[in-house]
Amino acid sequence: MLRTIFGKKDPEDAQTESTTMASSITISDFKDALSRYPVVLKARNANARPDAIPIEELDRYRYVEAPARFSKNTGATMKLEDVQKLLQWKLRHGTFRPSLTQQVASNSDEKVEEATKDAFSHYASNPDDIKSVIEKLNAPLKGIGPATASLLLAVHDPDNVVFFSDELYRWLVADGKSVQPKYKIAEFEELFSKAKALKTRLNVSPIDIEKAAFVLIKENEPVAEKKVPSGRGRGRPKLPEDQKKPKKEVVPGRGRGRPPKDGVAAKPKVVTSGGKRGRPAKAAKTEEVDAEEGARTPASDKKRKANDDGNDSTPKKRGRKPKA
Repeated sequence: MLRTIFGKKDPEDAQTESTTMASSITISDFKDALSRYPVVLKARNANARPDAIPIEELDRYRYVEAPARFSKNTGATMKLEDVQKLLQWKLRHGTFRPSLTQQVASNSDEKVEEATKDAFSHYASNPDDIKSVIEKLNAPLKGIGPATASLLLAVHDPDNVVFFSDELYRWLVADGKSVQPKYKIAEFEELFSKAKALKTRLNVSPIDIEKAAFVLIKENEPVAEKKVPSGRGRGRPKLPEDQKKPKKEVVPGRGRGRPPKDGVAAKPKVVTSGGKRGRPAKAAKTEEVDAEEGARTPASDKKRKANDDGNDSTPKKRGRKPKA
């Protein structure tokens, strides 16, 4: 039995391939795909974290427990924690989008109850007005797009509504092609219509349609293998001793940089007084010594000579002469 629906195939498999398409699949092929769901589900979650909730437990909540508790027959309303658990299943079952978890958590129980009551009340009187139902869930609740809104509606009416999953959209709308939906309400309306037609033709439930589509799409995708740590540190592996290059001989007294010319070491640089880098200080300034020590300097000699000649070198103040 061929278990993939697109890609290169042998000519003799063409007839079998067409039977797995949603438009022409038979009830026997549909049930055969449905029977492989537990195995495919487990394989797709083989690399989950050890502390994560088992996917089988989340799957049971999505398909068994939640519809039994919150379907339209019970009249029970959802709270935030119920939506969060359904979202956790959605992210583990399909494409993981971590930002949605935080956005959904920002809603309150009152917001969730108010939005779901309003949407499901409208759905009870207008079951064909899917667009308005999705908008009533999408608009007031943060992190609830058309796909997650369809999940809440599918739990509310599991006998007639399918969840807007990537796998179901590819299988039922895109004929198995590797396309990415834009998660528009119009796309869900088309998906809802096609699922309703397939449900009538094969006499199967929306839940079974979701599972069969998941199998037929996921079986054609490679499963990412979990990397096993090698035990080595990061970086290049160490070379064996016989492959290592011999270390260069260190010449005593030589620092790093270019080797000296003709074997003659370079002359050490003269460091000026004060140890400062740059140009040396001017001669006049370097010869001066602190006046408090009473030492003579060229500047002090010049000043003293001027005083001896009778020339007062003291600068005079400018301005008017003082009055007598």
